Amino acid sequence: MEAALSGDPPFVWGIVGSGAIATQFAADLAYAPQAKVGAICARTEASAVPLARLVPEATVFTDLPALLAEPAIDAVYIATPNVLHAEQALAVIAARKPALIEKPIATTTRDVQAIADAAARNGCFVMEGLWSRFLPAVEATARLVQEGTVGRVTGLRAELAYSHDERTGGRLFDPALGGGAALDLGVYPLSLAIRLLGTPTMVEGTWEAAASGVDRRSRFRLQFGDATADLACGLTHDGENSFTVFGTEGALRLEPPFLKARRLTVFSRRLRNLPLLGGGASAPGLIGRMFSRLPVPGKRSETYTFPGGGLQFEALAVMAAVRAGATESPIMPLAESVAVLKVIEEVRNQPARTFG
Repeated sequence: MEAALSGDPPFVWGIVGSGAIATQFAADLAYAPQAKVGAICARTEASAVPLARLVPEATVFTDLPALLAEPAIDAVYIATPNVLHAEQALAVIAARKPALIEKPIATTTRDVQAIADAAARNGCFVMEGLWSRFLPAVEATARLVQEGTVGRVTGLRAELAYSHDERTGGRLFDPALGGGAALDLGVYPLSLAIRLLGTPTMVEGTWEAAASGVDRRSRFRLQFGDATADLACGLTHDGENSFTVFGTEGALRLEPPFLKARRLTVFSRRLRNLPLLGGGASAPGLIGRMFSRLPVPGKRSETYTFPGGGLQFEALAVMAAVRAGATESPIMPLAESVAVLKVIEEVRNQPARTFG
């Protein structure tokens, strides 16, 4: 992809937001040939200072319409609190600017569908920034599944959880900012499951409420024909944070943390259940983790190194698609963004439970 872009003029990004993920995106654009940051939109000029120091050539705005009026901006990356994504995305689309919207693309299915409908009406490129889908190890996993390396897929198991102190509050536990484990972390395993297996035919799940009312832990069981996906996310503990695909002829495991995957382990048919030994519903056990790290016949590891945090891969995908005149990404279509939010809403519509 980089070679395809090498002869093109600079691709100028506008970044809406100035927090940690916006800063990481700007830093990773250094590894995307021809990409540059031309504008930043922040709540205040003071809040934009750290990001502006990283990209001093960028113009700083405190008004989104002013940024959107800049003719030099080729695409806009939205990296604001979750609850602002839909409104800002619709403004970007109305200005007929291509949009990359940090995950979750919105906080409700209705809002995601509104974004998709507006993009279709305006013929505008829009994509959710589920950046893990574009990592080389994740793309390799999708390719191996499609090629039948593990045979018929029978199941997926994944967990993504990080410990956060609920007492300190913050955006993760704030319903007004679109907080909660599912929207912050659950979108990763859910999105990868749907990427690999399509739309689920059945959804079950449970969630545990934080004092603020958002989910601090969620579990999902999805059925994809004969394949079952057991997925979990949480803000209460540090999880195993791996993603495993089980098939009739083998298994694939994105080593932790899978959302930043740099290593993929391939298990033969004989060892296809090895990652599960001693494990629970969504995470491998101690024995499985130990053997996953040892050299064992029938198991091989593939390492995918890259500079930076990895957000350059989604940026490159957007740049290539926009220059090709596409309105969607085949790797991250909007229909799959809708499908992820539908799963989360279906589970969240159930009464909260206390996990044991």
